[in-house]
Amino acid sequence: MSKVAFVKVKHVENGVHEAVWRAMELTDWKKYVNGKKIFVKINGISDQLVPGQCTSPWVVDAVLKKIKEHLPRAEIFIGDANLAATEQLDKSAEVWGIKELVKKYKIKFVNLSHQPLVETHLPGKKVHKLNFPKILLDVDCIVNLPVAKAHCLTKITCCLKNHWGLIPRFRHQYHIYVNDVIADINKFFSKTTYNVVDATICLEGNAPRTGIPKICDVIFAGHDRVSIDTAAAVFMGFDPKKIGHILESEKRGVGETKYTIVGDKFYVDKFIEPEPSKQPIFFWEMLMRKVPIASYLIFRTPLFKIAAWGATKYNTLWWYNLTGKKYAKEIIFDTWYGKEFRPLWDRSGGKGTI
Repeated sequence: MSKVAFVKVKHVENGVHEAVWRAMELTDWKKYVNGKKIFVKINGISDQLVPGQCTSPWVVDAVLKKIKEHLPRAEIFIGDANLAATEQLDKSAEVWGIKELVKKYKIKFVNLSHQPLVETHLPGKKVHKLNFPKILLDVDCIVNLPVAKAHCLTKITCCLKNHWGLIPRFRHQYHIYVNDVIADINKFFSKTTYNVVDATICLEGNAPRTGIPKICDVIFAGHDRVSIDTAAAVFMGFDPKKIGHILESEKRGVGETKYTIVGDKFYVDKFIEPEPSKQPIFFWEMLMRKVPIASYLIFRTPLFKIAAWGATKYNTLWWYNLTGKKYAKEIIFDTWYGKEFRPLWDRSGGKGTI
């Protein structure tokens, strides 16, 4: 069985860094991270500073430090892709401090949505070819740094779902059979050989963007994406046997749902379940996709720009100003993690964005 590290974060100086490094050592990370070109895949879903939405800077910093020490001559890239509805990633990298880490470690930031694409054939169940950024085909190894979150469409997002961002454009077209496509992508990217999961601050409820921040103080790590996601689902209080993309990925041979926990004593920290019917963007999207003529008009014609504009305004204006900013302030001003996020918040002039 695969080893899955489960390490608690101590609220001391460099507590997150130490937890990440311990989790990596417990799962023999140097065995899996090698090559001349390494791509570090973060979650950069939001250009607003609500802790739990994106991979946190302390976790990214800890991983980059170890990779640079281990592979000082390797060319290291870090990035994600834009969303279907908005081009958020470049702002996200500024707001969340990723651009500062790029300078600190002398690595390269990559927006996958701006990269040359290569048509790639997949032995997939639902999709038989996809356009992937050339850089992903050129690198020797992908290191995966997701956030553990609830998700309105897939119940959870962790290692496997974080690969959704490797499709740089139009991935919303595959939402109707998302579980199969997640499994197909993960099967293709066997070069994703190591994962560190940021569960320091997660999102519960109607995430991945409009969820409720939940301080969990945990780091998961390991080689096997399926094993880690299974353990993360159990930690979150969800039944992994009812999470489609985990089961489909195991069927495709991506990994196995059996695992051995190493590190600290494992426990369950139950999350509020997502309710897609109460999240307007997911509710209306999935409703319209079930009506053929509506699906075609909204998602495959210029009308999509209007729908995308509405979804973006809901997230960035309505939800953020009424709810998200309050969540952010509670963590930044009232918890230990304020040490991590307060400098970024102050740099934004107290707006949490740029």
